[in-house]
Order: sequence, then structure tokens, then C-alpha cells
Amino acid sequence: MDREIGAITCFAKNCVYHKGQTACTAGTIEVGNSSACKSGETQCSTFKLNDCAVDKPCGCGD
Repeated sequence: MDREIGAITCFAKNCVYHKGQTACTAGTIEVGNSSACKSGETQCSTFKLNDCAVDKPCGCGD
């Protein structure tokens, strides 16, 4: 997808769906963990590492 999802702010610049400064172009967004009580316990399951990531190496692993 290449259309921006309105009202979504994304700072994950190494994600394939990140565009521009803070735009997200994913068709849908999935956020977990279902038992999260703090923002640090959440995760974006939609995140996919961009092969041309800006800050490689980023220490990410699959």
C-alpha cells in the first residue's frame, strides 16, 4: 500500500510502511499485546523491516 492512514503517527522509520516524517502506509494496523498495562508493553505486529532501512544495522531480528 502507498496511501497514508490518517490520524496514525509513526516514528518507526525502518518499517516498510513508514513514509515521510511520520506517515504510515500500511493497509491496516495490528497492535498487541492483549495483556499490556503500559505503553512499553505494546507492540506493532504490522511492523516489517525495510530492506533499505535508514539506520542499518538497527539490531533488529526476526
